[in-house]
Amino acid sequence: MDFRENFEPFFPPLPPSGPRPIRPKSRRSLKVLKPEWLEDSFTYEEFLSRPFPQHPAPPPVPPPVTTQPDMVNKEPAYYSPGSRIPILDRRRKQRPVLDVEQPTINMAAHSIQDKAAQVERSRRKPKIVRAAPQAVERGQGLEQPPVLPALTREEPLNRPGEALGQALCLLQDEEWERKTEGLRLVRALAQHHVDVVLPELHSVSTAVIEEIKNLRTLVSRDAIYTMAHLFHHLQHSMDSEVEGAARTLLHKAGEASLFIKEGVELALSMMVHSCSPGRVLRGLLAGGFRHRNPATRAATALCLNRLVHVMGASRVLKGRTFTSKILPAISTLAFDAAQEVRTPARAALRFLGGHREAAAAVEKFISIRDQASVKKLLLN
Repeated sequence: MDFRENFEPFFPPLPPSGPRPIRPKSRRSLKVLKPEWLEDSFTYEEFLSRPFPQHPAPPPVPPPVTTQPDMVNKEPAYYSPGSRIPILDRRRKQRPVLDVEQPTINMAAHSIQDKAAQVERSRRKPKIVRAAPQAVERGQGLEQPPVLPALTREEPLNRPGEALGQALCLLQDEEWERKTEGLRLVRALAQHHVDVVLPELHSVSTAVIEEIKNLRTLVSRDAIYTMAHLFHHLQHSMDSEVEGAARTLLHKAGEASLFIKEGVELALSMMVHSCSPGRVLRGLLAGGFRHRNPATRAATALCLNRLVHVMGASRVLKGRTFTSKILPAISTLAFDAAQEVRTPARAALRFLGGHREAAAAVEKFISIRDQASVKKLLLN
């Protein structure tokens, strides 16, 4: 059989079974033994000498040549990525052109003689400028107490006597929707039927204070606004309930919820503006003066600052019992570790420092070791 005519790769068959050849012990005399059945065969040498078939490698691809197109209208250099100049230019083109009479310009005085614009500017209300805490500490930009917002108005009730009993029953219910309805009835009674609320004022205020501690945020917020209504409409009749309400509201000021904090600030402000200063001071000192939470101490300092502005420097400094309580409290909060506590307290001290009897009151009611630092705040 002629194997030369077969062009396919030839794989020789396995050698026949038999005794294996003896290998020499020396490595130098090691020889490759060829089996007898392949001695006269030409296909073995031809198979070994045949080159391994390989595909030719593809020709190398030249790298692309980067070419920049010729720009006829090249953008300016300030049109960098992220620049707002194209946006501003586009907005300027989109502005409508108003066909109005241009005002006459006085080049000598460098002012525009536009009477209508001047009248409009004079009607604008000045904005409340809030100074930075560092500037407030140095005596710059002392912020006055803000104007209190108007409370929500409720409609008068047809049968207020029955509505009071119904409100107290609803406040004892477990469903939060019924509690909110009971709080709404209390607000309506405080606004339009004061004579019905006064005989049961302690029961009503106690029920509302309990709902301020409610874990559901909606109920707690409605109870806080209801307490603000009670302070605003009942005025000095709420003096006996100030201490308990102030303690609960100041503890609630330490929560993280924003609208809870806003409601607490509104209720405390109504308390400061409506009730007796002595009762308010007692409630503030008992509820938040020594509290661990800095947010509660900050709310206390803010209320003391508002109380000082509401009463006036002369009434605060000319008293005896009242001055001996409020002046050391403000001085202690003025050197608190928290910045939010120090700022309103130092603002109150600077407000009192404008009075001629401030230094004498400091020497009389402040300890000797703190008089120098407190006087330094009063004079700045």
